[in-house]
Amino acid sequence: MKTKWQPLVNKFQFAIEQILPSQCLLCHLSSNQTLICQYCHDSLAVARPCCLHCGLALSKTQYYCGDCLKQKHQFTQLHAVANYHPPYPALIKKFKYSKQLIFGELLADLLVSSIQSNILSTQLSMIDYLIPVPLHNNKLYLRGFNQAQLIAEKLSKHLNIPILSNTVIRSKETIAQETLSLSKRKKNLRQAFEINDISKHRIRNQHIVIIDDVVTTGATVNSLSKTLLQAGAKQIDIWCICRTSLPK
Repeated sequence: MKTKWQPLVNKFQFAIEQILPSQCLLCHLSSNQTLICQYCHDSLAVARPCCLHCGLALSKTQYYCGDCLKQKHQFTQLHAVANYHPPYPALIKKFKYSKQLIFGELLADLLVSSIQSNILSTQLSMIDYLIPVPLHNNKLYLRGFNQAQLIAEKLSKHLNIPILSNTVIRSKETIAQETLSLSKRKKNLRQAFEINDISKHRIRNQHIVIIDDVVTTGATVNSLSKTLLQAGAKQIDIWCICRTSLPK
């Protein structure tokens, strides 16, 4: 039955449909006012055999990777949507470096969907806070936004987990990690993070999930996890868009 509010509802729905894309961001076919069509969504949401601890891609016959048998990570578990394979590198670069934020919306949606499909609601209810990997102020100024923060905001909204803001500071301006070996990455990130003294009490005995876009060697998330554990955090997990293969 129509109500007096129906014309207003129709106008609101029309406005939303004008904002949302009518074509899939990936294949450019009709997407019914969603960011990507169902076919592209299903092709991106394929289950990935991976290490149950660090999320590294594995064959179906393994549970843990050789890297986890050789070294101890500071976090408990890492969950990634996908390996760093096409089309993810292009999507992430458009988001981070070309400032096409709609691709950040898409990547965050895929992470939300992946978490809801793979992590039990009872486990999600035990998480106290999300913390996006912070950028140094100089890099934040140049980029204009923190990609991990934008992803975390979407997760917080859909999963009802608060973000612990302004708690961790990236006090050391590190050089780009991409070209460095694992040992040099660790050295580069030594004492890179600090906890805001005013917020230290909020970390104690808390289960925290660190949010990042891409995890490669794990040097960044391990360094941040160590800082949070030293401040009294109870457990640290990692959620990211992509987990890359280890550099050779």
